[in-house]
Amino acid sequence: MKKICFILFFFPIIGFGQAPQLNWSSFTTISSNSDGYGRPRIVLTANNYPLIIWRKDNSPKVLRASKWNGNSFSAPYDILQPGIAPSSWDGPEVASYGDTVYVVFTSLATTQSSIMLIKSFDGGITFSDTIRVSENNPAYKYRMANISVKDDGNPVVSYMEYMLNWMDPKQMVNLSYTFGNSFNGATNGSSLSPGEPCDCCKSSLVCSGNDVFLLYRNNDNNIRNSYISKSIDGGLSFISTTDLDTYDWILNSCPATTPRGLIIGDSVAIVKRSGATGSNEVVCSNINSTYLNYSYNRNIDFISNNTIQDYPELAANGDTVVVVWQDNRTGMQNCYMSLSVEGISNLQSSISFTDTNLIGQRLDPDVAYMNGQIHLVYLDHTHHKIVYVKAAIDGVNSIYQKYDIG
Repeated sequence: MKKICFILFFFPIIGFGQAPQLNWSSFTTISSNSDGYGRPRIVLTANNYPLIIWRKDNSPKVLRASKWNGNSFSAPYDILQPGIAPSSWDGPEVASYGDTVYVVFTSLATTQSSIMLIKSFDGGITFSDTIRVSENNPAYKYRMANISVKDDGNPVVSYMEYMLNWMDPKQMVNLSYTFGNSFNGATNGSSLSPGEPCDCCKSSLVCSGNDVFLLYRNNDNNIRNSYISKSIDGGLSFISTTDLDTYDWILNSCPATTPRGLIIGDSVAIVKRSGATGSNEVVCSNINSTYLNYSYNRNIDFISNNTIQDYPELAANGDTVVVVWQDNRTGMQNCYMSLSVEGISNLQSSISFTDTNLIGQRLDPDVAYMNGQIHLVYLDHTHHKIVYVKAAIDGVNSIYQKYDIG
């Protein structure tokens, strides 16, 4: 397959109220049809080069990638050996630290489902063999992995543990001191919260020095609120937990959605879906990283009761924050972005960032941000393709790399 050329093209400038203006690139098709188009994720590697990974769900199932080389995105290439059987439902996730890249996913190739990791030290051009993260214990199933990278470049992985009948779910955290060659052994990061973790909601991780924060949705007699648990020893143990929601979201089934966060100053900025008020909306929060108390839960973009906003992702540096999600406000799923240059508390309203020349369902957005450049990717489900687009923020030249969100 020929390489896909990327040509910078400026669309009419779009504003976000008091936010800076945006200059948009053209849309680039990264992968389509037989090359796979399952749930793309994006990170930035050295030289600010974006790396995009996704699932190819048709047989043989593999994980694939495409990387920017300075002039264009590469043709899709396999990053996983045949026969590993990545799950079609709950992954993969990716995190980067310069040219160190870690990918985690659920494998169905073992007797019971397990969590596997592959790693790259050349920015995602080549990857290692698979490394098992979850315990080799046939009495349990493991699913729904996520990953973050600590300041020393070592990975921390979270995942769900179940009994064979899918009962007794736990949010486990496992860390490596060997850059992913081996893992220390998992600890239960959700043990301090009431009830049990929501059984089909993936967790996420935020790392800052020796502090590791686990974000997850809980289930306390059908109260499905988001929680944060804190470790001060790098993820070996968790010492405190807090309910992140102002109002209880009472729901008798799992909403299958993940809270996401990152460090901004002395706080953990968090975005999450909540349906507690009767509207399924994306809400932003600001959590004190020392005491885990939150100062607000705030809607980003007010919606009607019939709209479902979901699957938020965020990237930030300093006071510049970018949040993306999908919702069905027009009757079809589409991907939206909200931008603030005055902190997460000033996020308001949103715009669609997908190709308006095509009609159809657009899903699974992801975002990375560096040097005033917003890198966006989404799945055009109707046309069976993964699409990348970039927005340059006028007058912003800050440096940020998304280590903790895949």
